[in-house]
Amino acid sequence: MTAYGGGGLGLVREFAEALGRCASLQERGSRALCLRLMAKELGTPPPVREYDVAHYFLLELASVCLENPRTMRALLEALRAFNEDVDEIRALTDDLLADPALPVDEVLSLRPLLDGLAPPNLPSLCRRAVADLRPVPPYPDAWSAFEGLSRLNARPDGLPPTLAFVEYVAAEAPHDRSFTLRAWNDTQAQALSLLTELRSLRQQAAYASSPEPGNAYLVVRLLRREEPGRYLLTSWRHYDPDAPDSWRPRQEGSVEVTPAEAEREVERLVFAADEDWARDADRIHVEFLLGTDDLTLPVHRFRTELDSDPVSYLSVGYCVVVRSLQRSRTPRWYRPWRQRWTAVRDTPELARPLVVGGPRPEDPRRGDVSGLDARLKGDRSVGCLVLSRPPEGAGEGAQEALVALRCGVPALLWDSRDARDLSTPPGVVQSDNALLRDLSGLREAVTELRTEAHGGSLNGRDDHPGHHLVLLWDDPTRPVESPQPLTGPDQGVDGR
Repeated sequence: MTAYGGGGLGLVREFAEALGRCASLQERGSRALCLRLMAKELGTPPPVREYDVAHYFLLELASVCLENPRTMRALLEALRAFNEDVDEIRALTDDLLADPALPVDEVLSLRPLLDGLAPPNLPSLCRRAVADLRPVPPYPDAWSAFEGLSRLNARPDGLPPTLAFVEYVAAEAPHDRSFTLRAWNDTQAQALSLLTELRSLRQQAAYASSPEPGNAYLVVRLLRREEPGRYLLTSWRHYDPDAPDSWRPRQEGSVEVTPAEAEREVERLVFAADEDWARDADRIHVEFLLGTDDLTLPVHRFRTELDSDPVSYLSVGYCVVVRSLQRSRTPRWYRPWRQRWTAVRDTPELARPLVVGGPRPEDPRRGDVSGLDARLKGDRSVGCLVLSRPPEGAGEGAQEALVALRCGVPALLWDSRDARDLSTPPGVVQSDNALLRDLSGLREAVTELRTEAHGGSLNGRDDHPGHHLVLLWDDPTRPVESPQPLTGPDQGVDGR
């Protein structure tokens, strides 16, 4: 058999421990008899020396048997002659001697992708990888877990547990590594003619529930008031680790603020949520529910630690997105919204982005809003639209956003800078960019990009696209208020 990355010693130790539970191998005399019985089966004495310490003998016996299947079978026959129960050992040896499902070179190429990964829910990922069919020992990190699972037989769906494990890890890994892990997995599954089975598992791993376990949510709604420059800020919180499939947001209260005061109030809400969820929430999402005229409010650049020097940026430590208040209050838009969300959720590998003014033939042209409307209504696989400009006023960006919201597109991206003079969209949102290759991880990818922007050199920080990227991410299964129709056919006044 082949051991990967120095895992052979671990196999010897595991098998020796199993042999140590056999009474006939505890005494020196019975051990010698076992070797003579094995010699009769093999036709020659096995190359195993006797030791005064039983554990040393068992280690050498295990090592020799793991190197030769004939010696392993001879040992099983000898133990059966001692009336030992060999079912446990046979099951273990079936796993240990199983032919590796993946080529050694391919497995070794995976190690750099798993090194350093130790998800806090690693035991759960391992259990899911083996489909809960057998107990899995604890592993310290992802690579060790992969080594251990590589010795197990296939799951009921035909997938090796190793491929299933990589898929579950990819669903929780940082965006860039997630994309590479899935590409590696696709290559192995295609070679094994298991690509369909892997894609099915990918859907389960990426969209197991909504909201995701370990994710907490703070939703902040900003409603314009009659007095110019003033808003009613209302917040909701949700975190229920015991029922991850549920959505029961609790309203926290309301306060009137200016945009500057809103930043400080959000800081207070975030700090309070952090204190309450410090022990068990893996990630806090901060979502801003905004009206049509306020989608360009710079909430993605809100700061925290305002009374300190230096301050921090909210979008670096938290997953910050905006949501559409207009869509949430327009019931006639619900049907296409839910249908498209369901299609993107159930078949994530088919979900595609469109870039207005992008380089591909299928990308819609700038200035052709009617063509964009027809395109979106005829293609439900579009899960994300990149706007040509910010959605402000009555400009092209606002018209593109309105069409996308009406057609149910759950995710919109735009550069908050005025892109009027750009002949093509910013490079960070080009259709061939890795940011858009995996829509299931788009929120996390945008968060990483923003972190990269703030961590770069001071001179180029303002020019980094992550500093200006805005993501609208709208999940119709997570409302925070009862439907309230807006006045007017499409525009409305957002509660004013």
